[in-house]
Amino acid sequence: MDKFRIEKDTLGQIQVPEDSYIGSFTARAKQNFQISDLTASKHFIRAIGIVKLISSQSNAKLGLIDAKLAKAIETAAKEFISGKFNEEYKLDVFQAGAGTPFNMNANEIIANRANELLGGKKGEYQFVHPNNHVNMSQSSNDIIPVALCIAILFGAKPMLKSLSECEKALRAKSKQFRNVLKVGRTHLQDAVPITLGQEFGAYADAIKRDIDSLVYSLKSMKYLGIGGTAIGTGINTDPRFKKTFIKLIESYTKIKFKNERNTIESNQNISKFVYFSSVLKTLSYNLLRIANDLKLLNMGPLAGISEISLPEVEPGSSIMPGKINASIVECLQMICLQIIGNDQAVSVASQLGQLELNTTTPLVAFDILWSLSLMQNGLDMFTNSCVKGINANETRCRKNFERSLCTATALNPYLGYQKTAEIVKKALRTGKKIKYIILDEKILTKKQFDSIMRIQHVTKPYNIKNMLKGLKR
Repeated sequence: MDKFRIEKDTLGQIQVPEDSYIGSFTARAKQNFQISDLTASKHFIRAIGIVKLISSQSNAKLGLIDAKLAKAIETAAKEFISGKFNEEYKLDVFQAGAGTPFNMNANEIIANRANELLGGKKGEYQFVHPNNHVNMSQSSNDIIPVALCIAILFGAKPMLKSLSECEKALRAKSKQFRNVLKVGRTHLQDAVPITLGQEFGAYADAIKRDIDSLVYSLKSMKYLGIGGTAIGTGINTDPRFKKTFIKLIESYTKIKFKNERNTIESNQNISKFVYFSSVLKTLSYNLLRIANDLKLLNMGPLAGISEISLPEVEPGSSIMPGKINASIVECLQMICLQIIGNDQAVSVASQLGQLELNTTTPLVAFDILWSLSLMQNGLDMFTNSCVKGINANETRCRKNFERSLCTATALNPYLGYQKTAEIVKKALRTGKKIKYIILDEKILTKKQFDSIMRIQHVTKPYNIKNMLKGLKR
């Protein structure tokens, strides 16, 4: 039979599991919010623990809290940061606005552990109180956004590493496929020549652009609205607290943080989280587009384009023997769709900041940090189980190229648009390749045609004037 202790708060008495480090506030939140089984990410738990640690150190340095109590809080907070109490930090992300339960959950765990270290009992708060000591100079309203800034910086670091590895893998494929000439397509129709390497190089550069955008968007996360407390005015804080906190957290995390210029604004406005989320969304759109292209290029194996082969990772059907699907890119597509959906929730949430506070920060924190985790795991899967194993089907690329009409555009400077268009129509009507129509009708010699169609002439700029002179000789 479970054993409980009785704790009292402003609403009366409530049972708390006897051996638990949570308190009355967390116990009530557990009763009230049994919604989704979704809980805070490891990065958020670590970040809020760091906020509690540095706040206690700041208060001690300013002489606002007894050194002995501060030392116990510091020890408890470090244990919290290490993950010792992760099983006690399990509140549903759908909870009271502004994340007050998240804040108090940390306060109560750290307070109870600090009291234990000082010889007290859980739930009695004889020495250290969750509100009076652990929450000193803070409010849920400034602490949750501050913790989210720190958590995003933690979560973004490994995700950016994964994104960089994806870019490198795509660039390696660009180099590997640099001499594979193929049909370039627009509107899903034959367009002009391109190399498979150029296609993959464009994918790599798109990812590099997203890396740059993400790095830029992270700059705003280094501005912390600490010390704003309830509505940003800084009520109940020492005027030196903000600067002291920033100095200490810089030393602890090795991250160059700064104080928000206007903490009233940072309490009201979560636009920097919206911006960061939107960059993740843009990356997701890019990855969706690349995934779509890879599926098209892989289409087949016999009745489709089949210019590349994606790695075979699993059987593709429960009924069709031998069928292989683009399973990895399809998983990536679903991940990207979820991240796009998360961004929509964050965007709408930003509009719900009435007057001095946005109350949706628990949802915003969960969605952004979940998106970061999904993206990191998805990129690792995509890079290692797909991109690195892509092969070019050079024979199919060559056959598709030779039977296409994409060589026509390259002939424009030499034959003119009208003449070339007539040749294209004849090719479509007769089924003959453009090359053989030109040679049969002695429009160009084989040497001239092959010179025009050299890979460096049809896939990049070159001196057409000199080429025309050479053809006349």
